[in-house]
Formats: sequence, C-alpha cells, structure tokens
Amino acid sequence: MPIKPRKLESLLTSAGVEVATKRAGSGHKVAKHGNRKADISFHGGGYEISDRLLDKILAQLGMTRANIGL
Repeated sequence: MPIKPRKLESLLTSAGVEVATKRAGSGHKVAKHGNRKADISFHGGGYEISDRLLDKILAQLGMTRANIGL
C-alpha cells in the first residue's frame, strides 16, 4: 500500500532514524540510521511512495517494515 512521504518520515523518526533536508529545492530528504543512509523523495502534495520503493529505502537503512510499525 503506497505511503505519503511525510507519514514515512514520521514513522522513521519514531523508530530512531534521523531525517534531514538534503539541500534547498531538491525535493528530497536524507534518512540516516547508524552508518547507512537513503534518499526519500518529497514531490508535491499528492505524491506517494510505492511499496517497491519503500522496501528499497528500508533495505538501504538495514530495516524492515516491522521496524517502523507497518
């Protein structure tokens, strides 16, 4: 089930992941968990992250859906 980027940011933050703005105007943020990091895209109000992309982001961070409560 697709998820809004802001919801993903909230779930990651509550799981102990640091989420920071990448750079001005890029439309992306960087999630850091230990020595791992992943880009999260924040494109417009109606944008949703697909299941496949969510799994890739979590894999880059060394996490699973269970770690963030999904």
